Amino acid sequence: MINMKTLTKLSTKTLFKTVFLAFLATLAGIVNGFLGTGGGIVLMFALSMLPTEDDNAVRDRFATLIAVILPLSLISVISYGDSIDFSAATPYLLPGMLGGVVGALLLDRLNVKIVKKLFAAMVIWAGISFLR
Repeated sequence: MINMKTLTKLSTKTLFKTVFLAFLATLAGIVNGFLGTGGGIVLMFALSMLPTEDDNAVRDRFATLIAVILPLSLISVISYGDSIDFSAATPYLLPGMLGGVVGALLLDRLNVKIVKKLFAAMVIWAGISFLR
């Protein structure tokens, strides 16, 4: 038999977590649109709150992060409108796409602990470089 008290507790906890994750996703969109970067960091924090079964789940989170950031970035680009200088962005497009393919291939081959440390190092490096 189902204990209603336990079910209510689980439902409240699940509801809170869902609302909190939705808040973090909204915050990721705001940060991405406002700063042009950083939404992925907020989303990685949100995704890290979900339970993991194995290393593949962690790898899937990094892949999911990319899938979410792409539309967020596209919406930001559309919102910026005429203030974007596409000619200045052009030299970075092809190398960036090639790097994305290489990164996706490496994600499946590297140990998850190394991937997490690389992500953390990139966040720290980016933060320090913006303080200069």
